[in-house]
Amino acid sequence: MFYILCEFLNWGQMNSDLTRFLKEDYGHGDITSELLFPTNLRTKAVIITRETGIIAGCILVNELFQELDLVTDWHFQDGDTIKENDRIVSIEGSARHILALERTSLNILGHMSGIATNTKKAVDTVKKINPFTDVAATRKTLPGLRQLEKYSVIIGGGLSHRYDLHDMIIVKDTHLKLGKNIDSIIKLIKEKTNSSQKIEIETTTIKDAIKAAQLGADIIMLDNMTVDDVKKTISTIKQLHLSHKIIFEVSGGINFSNLKNYASTNVDIISMGYLTHSSKSLDFSLKII
Repeated sequence: MFYILCEFLNWGQMNSDLTRFLKEDYGHGDITSELLFPTNLRTKAVIITRETGIIAGCILVNELFQELDLVTDWHFQDGDTIKENDRIVSIEGSARHILALERTSLNILGHMSGIATNTKKAVDTVKKINPFTDVAATRKTLPGLRQLEKYSVIIGGGLSHRYDLHDMIIVKDTHLKLGKNIDSIIKLIKEKTNSSQKIEIETTTIKDAIKAAQLGADIIMLDNMTVDDVKKTISTIKQLHLSHKIIFEVSGGINFSNLKNYASTNVDIISMGYLTHSSKSLDFSLKII
């Protein structure tokens, strides 16, 4: 049951991350449990949820439990809908080890499930208005947690977008402000790359977006544009017969207060930093039984 979308995860990096997470809270031991309980004391526990949402992080928490030889019986897997008081997993093993992993496992499940839940909400909102528009994450992730957060977005039905700076060519305003005009930048990129490599250009005005289309951009990002300007931009580019195979993306300041409005513009992708930087953790609890 733990192989859903796990091909997205770099397990070498993930195992390193999990080791780091474990050391962060348990690196010097658990002084309280070591004073109170013998090493051979075994017990059973369950993790329950206190909120409805989409669960993510089971595959990672299970790795942590296995690291300390705990036996688990999972009742849900990543991507499942959970509701208040659902038992997520039953755990059996060393009492010390269960207590040692309590906070780390709950933090992972809470953080990842919060992102997955918000992503599912965003995707459902958009698809009701335009089933052909996708919701994507951005690189606005916490340092060291990008893989977990991007995975959570995918579990919620969103797209990763580019994972890192090497993943895709995106020409931003910062590139242009370093002295290169858009014409010379596109020419240089096309000279140095093969034709199959997609080029995305970030634009902030209708004029810039039209220019990007004329220069052969594969993807045009309409950054921080109003809903009306997004509609006008796409309409103008189509009227000029420049829109063939162009993917239109909107980004910048998009959240649930304006998501429906942007979905109505018929863009191809809505990218939301909100999914990873503003999603509230889902509430989980571990109980000894």
